[in-house]
Amino acid sequence: MKTLENLIATPKKRFTVTPNTTNNNNALLSNILYSEMEHFSKEVILKKTVLAHPTPRLYKLQILKNAYLNDNLSLTSQIKKLNQSELQLLIVVEIENNDEDAIICKAIFKFPLKNQVSEAC
Repeated sequence: MKTLENLIATPKKRFTVTPNTTNNNNALLSNILYSEMEHFSKEVILKKTVLAHPTPRLYKLQILKNAYLNDNLSLTSQIKKLNQSELQLLIVVEIENNDEDAIICKAIFKFPLKNQVSEAC
């Protein structure tokens, strides 16, 4: 039997920091980073029909350091919590090919599940 946990594999997305996405110090703009994480979380769960609202709600954001021009970033996801009322998805952003402290940001997005919404009505 398929469950939500095994339907979501460990997807990955990559993007490169470009001059259009940086500030005057060549650091990645935080709104661009957030937008990439939010869009990625939507892509991961978009086709899952048990979600009441496919719009992610930011639960926790931890920016650890900056990414700079020409850095190749990798986004991965992992289910942090799954119960009858919600799904929490952890998004981790890392600099590729960087051995030391590659993680630059972590975010947890919440998605309400349909069962909880129908019970509230």
